[in-house]
Amino acid sequence: MPTRSDWMAAVGVMALLVGCESRTVRMSGSADVPAAEGTVRVSAGANGNTLLDIEVLHLALPERATAGATTFVVWALPLGETTPQNVGALRVDHDLRGTLKTLTPLRGLEVFITAEPEPMRASPSGPRLLTARIPPES
Repeated sequence: MPTRSDWMAAVGVMALLVGCESRTVRMSGSADVPAAEGTVRVSAGANGNTLLDIEVLHLALPERATAGATTFVVWALPLGETTPQNVGALRVDHDLRGTLKTLTPLRGLEVFITAEPEPMRASPSGPRLLTARIPPES
């Protein structure tokens, strides 16, 4: 009969296997933020959702990217559609490193970042600064 230690070891192995299913997609930058680079780590989230772990380096301050901007917003656009969804504000530290972890029900999508005047925008107003296309897993 399996012991508690056996079960804990099995749970640990399962967690490692789930973590192995992630893939990393490099973001393309625009001329508005020439030094910026970013990645989106994509993995299966809870309830069939997609977990997005976004990391950006060397990102200029929002107001330098777009006049009047105060924050960076991450958008998810379903492939083949035209209306993106605001999935959160990117937190940028004093070293100009930004991160965001978020869930979305989308599987095939484009992720992009804009500089906006407020984080709760319903639609993007600034240019796309970084973009990644994430096709659905086959």
